[in-house]
Amino acid sequence: MRRMGSEAGLTLMEVLVALAIFTGLSVAVLGLLPTLFKVNRSNQTDQEVTVAAKAYMESVRTAYSVQAAFDAGTLPAAPDTGLLGGLTCTPSQSNPVAAWTTPAGGPLLRRVTLSCSGSGQPTFTFTLDFGRPAS
Repeated sequence: MRRMGSEAGLTLMEVLVALAIFTGLSVAVLGLLPTLFKVNRSNQTDQEVTVAAKAYMESVRTAYSVQAAFDAGTLPAAPDTGLLGGLTCTPSQSNPVAAWTTPAGGPLLRRVTLSCSGSGQPTFTFTLDFGRPAS
């Protein structure tokens, strides 16, 4: 199309093509938003569980820093489900090396495992080994 002298601007066809391109790009970008929100929520849950598990393991480390508490093998209460977005956590402990025992027969090493699970969510498992403190 030829433009005459001082006539400047866009034709109706150019405006419609630009509008179609903008609409197509907008639909593509807006289609990604639900996925981004889902990934963000998943990452937020992962972070909440990891922080709660780290705090729990720190409380176990503090308790097991005393030899009598380590020998008793009493675990602190599991993290509150309100802090974990509805996940329920179950702590457990074991002796990973059965041959390592004290003269009294107690373990020299305790493996503490915290498993957190909930409906429709993956199971998170955190494990840490604690050695018996010296007297």
